[in-house]
Formats: sequence, structure tokens, C-alpha cells
Amino acid sequence: MKFSSSWAFACLAAQAAGAAISHSVNGFTFTEHPDPVKRDLLQKYVTWDDKSLFVNGERLMLFSGEIHPYRLPVPSLWIDVLQKVKALGFNCVSFYIDWALLEGKPGEYTAEGVFALEPFFDAAKEAGIYLLARPGPYINAEASGGGFPGWLQRVNGTLRTSDEAYLKATDKYVIPPKCRIGRTVSADMIN
Repeated sequence: MKFSSSWAFACLAAQAAGAAISHSVNGFTFTEHPDPVKRDLLQKYVTWDDKSLFVNGERLMLFSGEIHPYRLPVPSLWIDVLQKVKALGFNCVSFYIDWALLEGKPGEYTAEGVFALEPFFDAAKEAGIYLLARPGPYINAEASGGGFPGWLQRVNGTLRTSDEAYLKATDKYVIPPKCRIGRTVSADMIN
């Protein structure tokens, strides 16, 4: 389920970027970039067939655990936890990113100290484990308000809908080029 919901997020992101080519596989619709040259560049590292993903040409079945770095705010322990996850036979860890912890005040995004994701990414590289980012904006994860910052409650709009006021409030967090979380995550993508 986690894998499929992440793929759904990836497909929605592709659609938002103007993608137009769609394929259905086992009930899931995958949307690709309409320009073949750009599509080839995007698919240089990660591709798929009807059975699994390929990373750099190697077939990969993802077996994923779940870790929330913000729930273990001691970066020096992340490598230990990730090594234990790998020892259990997993090759991937899915993780939520809690928007409320990163943007406590509107427009004031801070991902420093225990909220910095780069040390988590470095620990995963060292452990030899893939990461599957789940940035939200709504994360559920038994987090207060689903990971929404408290100030979002003052937005005059319906949350988790296509309401214009809600979408505008999420712009700086999720929409390129202002997308702060996207820049952080994409800096450590598979390549």
C-alpha cells in the first residue's frame, strides 16, 4: 500500500508538470513526460516493467520499512536504526516529512538541526538502503493535525481539497520553483 500510494504521488507530480502519455498496469495509471527526449532523461535511472522497478538497469523489488526521522531526533542514531532495518531484510525505508515541524510560521521554513534531512539521507547511503520520501503536505502518521502547521487552521479555505486558499498556503512547501521540500529531497535522488 505504501508503495502504491507513493507511485500515485509520483504520477500526480508528473501530471502537474504537464505530462500527457499514460499507461495502465495492473489497475494503476502511470503518466510520462510528453517529450521523448526529456522522458528518456527522466527514465535514465529508474524505469519499470509489469513486474518491478529497475534502478540503473538492475531489477529491484522494494521491501520497505517505515521510519520517521523526526520521532528519533538524534541524528547520530539514524545509521544504527537503518542498519538494523537492512539486517531485517529490507532494502528501503519510507519516511514522512512533517510540514508542521519545518514551517511553524507561514513562510518561515527551517530544516536545521534535528529537522535537517541531509544527515538522514547520508545515514541511508552509508547503510546501503533506499529511501522513499512521503512529504505530504498531509501525512496522517498519527501526527497532530496530520502534519499540518497550526497556522494553516487560520486559512480561510477547506483543507485537503482543491480549495484555492488551501492550495495557495501549500505552494511554497510543495510547488516548484518555490518548493522547499522538493529541493531538499531531489538533491539526494537516485542518480
